[in-house]
Amino acid sequence: PEQYFWQEKSDSLYAEITIPQPPMTEDQYFKSLPKEVREGYNRTRWYWRYDTPAKYQHSMKGYYRMISEVDDEIGEIRELLEKKGIADNTVIIFMGDNGYFVGERQLAGKWLMYENSIRVPLMIYDPRAGQHFDIEDMVLNIDISSTILDLAGIEPPEPYQGFSLMPYVIDGKHDEKRETILIEHLWKLPQIPSSEGIRSDRWKYFRYRFIDAPEELYDLDNDPLEIHNLATDPK
Repeated sequence: PEQYFWQEKSDSLYAEITIPQPPMTEDQYFKSLPKEVREGYNRTRWYWRYDTPAKYQHSMKGYYRMISEVDDEIGEIRELLEKKGIADNTVIIFMGDNGYFVGERQLAGKWLMYENSIRVPLMIYDPRAGQHFDIEDMVLNIDISSTILDLAGIEPPEPYQGFSLMPYVIDGKHDEKRETILIEHLWKLPQIPSSEGIRSDRWKYFRYRFIDAPEELYDLDNDPLEIHNLATDPK
């Protein structure tokens, strides 16, 4: 029955505000999805969390309270590093493991190839860097291990696909900037239709693997919400 759990100290956070509705909640976006997605776990979790205005407000405030508590814990870790005298010799890498639908397309959860699902937060703090950069380039979780090895002065093994992200931290740019990435969710589970695709800076293409569903192609520069499927457009 309950979907989010926070500490008592956070009860008052966001209590007096109304969380805005997400984009693309209209029926047309849900109905355009393949039948298997409409009847899968993304929809089940939407019923758990967001299918009424009251449930949406409760879930979103709980979600933000939990995020705020993560921020508190990071603050305590950093204070402890200072007390131990090792803050200046500690690099902090913070990232999420998956994106998250919070009601867009009348869905919840992750798994799909839309931007909501595949994009994650990633922050790297090196106390030696001296300046901050916001990076728009595509990087992947496979880069994290190479980054840690780089920080330790160790050459990555030959089979590693990822590369160190430290040039971004130091200079805000990278000579090995990615042109494309592979995106995939390969489980053979009926409630989570398996899919795979390719994303570049501008384009996103994906297809479902085991169901009869249209291919999808989006121009992310001009259609960041992935509304207009161009897969059948000959141009």
